[in-house]
Amino acid sequence: MAEQKSRDKEIYERLTRIETDLEHFEKQDESRDEQLAEIASKLDTLQLELSRYRGTVGGILLVVTAIVTAIKLFGDSLVSFFDK
Repeated sequence: MAEQKSRDKEIYERLTRIETDLEHFEKQDESRDEQLAEIASKLDTLQLELSRYRGTVGGILLVVTAIVTAIKLFGDSLVSFFDK
């Protein structure tokens, strides 16, 4: 009988330890979920900013290439026009 009580006590202590560890892991999971949500939010913000800059840079490159193309195509005509 004493042996059974000793064994029951040991099982109870082990179970308590396991429950404590599980609570610790649950808290870590919640913290991890919050961190992942924060990271996802920051990535969305960065993606939005990069899209905005991509549009601006694309517009600038379009204008620059149009000017260079015009100079290449009509450069000789422009030089002869301004030489007069």
